[in-house]
Amino acid sequence: MVDPQTILDRLAGLAEELKLANLQPLATACRQLLGRRDGIDVAVFGRFKAGKSSFLNHLVGRPVLPIGVVPLTAVITRLRYGPVEQARVQFLNGSVTTIELADIGLYVDEKLNPDNQKRVASVEVELPELKPFAPLEFVDTPGLGSAFAHNTEAALSWLPNVGAALVAVSSDAPLSERDLGLLDQLRRHTPKIVLLLTKADLLTESQRGEVLDFVRRQLQTRFGQASASQQGKARPAPGGDQTSLVSWPVFFYSIKPELGWLKKKLVTELLEPLRERRSEAGAQILRHKLSSLAEQIGSYLQVALAVATQAESARQQLKARLDEERAQWDLLRAELHGLAYDWAGKALDWSLTHLEPVRLELQAKVTTALQAQYPQWRLRLPRFVTAWRQWLQAFLIRELAEISQAHRAMFCEPLHKAALHLNRTVRAFQDRLATHVQQALGVRLAPREVALQVREPEAPPVDVGYGFDVTVDIVGHLVPMTLCRPLVQRALTRKARWEVDKNLSRLAADWRDRVAVAIRDLTRQAEQHALAELGALEQTLGRTGSDTPALRRMLAEVETYRAQLAV
Repeated sequence: MVDPQTILDRLAGLAEELKLANLQPLATACRQLLGRRDGIDVAVFGRFKAGKSSFLNHLVGRPVLPIGVVPLTAVITRLRYGPVEQARVQFLNGSVTTIELADIGLYVDEKLNPDNQKRVASVEVELPELKPFAPLEFVDTPGLGSAFAHNTEAALSWLPNVGAALVAVSSDAPLSERDLGLLDQLRRHTPKIVLLLTKADLLTESQRGEVLDFVRRQLQTRFGQASASQQGKARPAPGGDQTSLVSWPVFFYSIKPELGWLKKKLVTELLEPLRERRSEAGAQILRHKLSSLAEQIGSYLQVALAVATQAESARQQLKARLDEERAQWDLLRAELHGLAYDWAGKALDWSLTHLEPVRLELQAKVTTALQAQYPQWRLRLPRFVTAWRQWLQAFLIRELAEISQAHRAMFCEPLHKAALHLNRTVRAFQDRLATHVQQALGVRLAPREVALQVREPEAPPVDVGYGFDVTVDIVGHLVPMTLCRPLVQRALTRKARWEVDKNLSRLAADWRDRVAVAIRDLTRQAEQHALAELGALEQTLGRTGSDTPALRRMLAEVETYRAQLAV
């Protein structure tokens, strides 16, 4: 077999030559895997509240990751063996800091680090308790389908990096459509997929048997999944081939002491063999990723070859469809920009609606604080008002800065929702192009990843501004504060509450403006991605019979690599 590095270099070169930029994340993941000499990532995926963090805590033998009744995990968290327990936080700016294990929740907990406002890239934890599994490394991913779109996005964006995948599914609600969709995506990136049916204590032994039968039927229906009796004969699907028979182990799991034998079974039948044969497993995972990359390149080459060799009528049929897509490009562009405009337009109302409890709380807080502050200002009216202005400005700057930081997730949520909608729109466009190719040439175009990068804006600076009544400065010294103090204090309190409203709205508007810029950036990415897809297919229309030998050589080379990778 040709060296994997040689295969990767050649495939990456072909992808670049054929302008298949959307394959770059997969090529990068292959390079990263090639650079690892030992160890395998065992990533735990699943819906929020599927028991992922509880499972990893139980595997370790003590609580390390936060768990609760609401979605918690906000960033990728890696657990590995280390002779001394320690935790490090890697930030998006490249900096690293060491933290106490007790402080992990400050960085991975959705409540304490909403929408990853602390800009954490990952948290890495080393534990002596994981020595039996070394050098396996366990990765806790954010839950899918929670109320926080950014959590789903963080988990899915990490898919190209996956080594082995444990898909956690609650035993009392097995295999939803979302779970099946996740499995469909995972099988493009790894052959090592295991279903972990958590919370098995909720079922009786007979019920567990019924659930297992249901799961196997679902897998059989959706993927051609092998039954238990077929598992020894099934072969992994190279490159995620939709028609191949595949086999994924299924394990029940529970953290209840009386079902401790389930943990032992998982360790004995899955983790220990994976650890002992890690070099073989790592090579298999790399081959799978390379095969998937080769499959997608090969499908494009098949389209190009079909254009070059089939009847002119087939070429003209495809050309007509692509010309129609090009002519209607403005419609797709308008749809993308319409989505962006819609979410950018919703951002302010979204923020103000979610800030309503904050507004009421802040109004009450400024009222209480002023009542405590007024007795300290034994001043005539002009200086009294000046003291009030200075105090209120400092108060608002401090409070609004805290609000801006604490509610970053909420301010950015329209950005993440826009990303999901733009992704769906581009995928629908890809599906339409694939249909045109299928109808015109009879060639299946392999599905491609859409990888829009969400770039969250920095928090806007807090700028408190409000108008002053110059009349107070002119005639204020004539007002007898002894008699008018209660009246003045009530007026200034009303004014302070109004300033809370105004400046909170200004903060929301500033966030809206920055989120709108980020959404426009996403829209440009979506446009570029869709144009690249259309342009790559249009480029094939220029293929002629004279290109056939070169295309056949490239396709044969890619197929040779796929055959070598399947061994």
